[in-house]
Amino acid sequence: MRRLIYLVIVINFLLICMPGKSYAADSKLEMEWDYLTHTQFDDRNIDTVSLHILENISKKNSWSIYRGITITRPTGHIIKDQQTKDSSAVGIGPAYMIRNEKGLSGKLSAALDMSGGLILYDKRFPAGGEYYNFMWRIGPQLIYKANENSSVNIGYMFMHVSNGLSTNNPGYNGRGFTVGFVTKY
Repeated sequence: MRRLIYLVIVINFLLICMPGKSYAADSKLEMEWDYLTHTQFDDRNIDTVSLHILENISKKNSWSIYRGITITRPTGHIIKDQQTKDSSAVGIGPAYMIRNEKGLSGKLSAALDMSGGLILYDKRFPAGGEYYNFMWRIGPQLIYKANENSSVNIGYMFMHVSNGLSTNNPGYNGRGFTVGFVTKY
C-alpha cells in the first residue's frame, strides 16, 4: 500500500507541474474552498471541507479546462450493520475541471463548473470503504472580475464521492457553497 501511495504522489506532482502550455506568462491560479454537507442518505452523515487549487490550461470561446489538486477533509460517521462508525479522513489527489462561462455584464459572469478527481485518503474511507475514492462536483458560479488578473467566485456545488466498485462502496453525496479566488502570477 505504501508503494501505491508514493506512486500516486509522484503522479500528482507530474500532473500539476508538467506544462500543458508554457508557464512563462499568463499563468492564473484559482483556489476554491468548499463546505459541503451530507444529503440523500440517512445512514451517511459526512460533511466535507475541500481546497481545490486549479490552473487554467485551455480556453476556447466560453469553455475552459483546468487541472490541479484537491485537498479534502471529510468528517462525520456512517451507520453500517446497525453500528455508528467514524468516517473522518484526510485526502489529496489530482483534479480536472471544465467550466462554461457566459458574461452577464461588464465585470460579472455566470458559469457552470464540472470537476472530477481521484482522492487518496490516509485511511479506509468512509468506514468499510477503500483508501481511494472519486470525487465528482457540479454547480453554478457567479464570477466577479475585479481586474484583468483577479476575480472572486461564489457558487453552489453538488458532490458525489464513491470508489466506483459494485461491492464495498459506501459512497456519499454532499451539497453546499463554494468560494473561489483567482489571481495571476
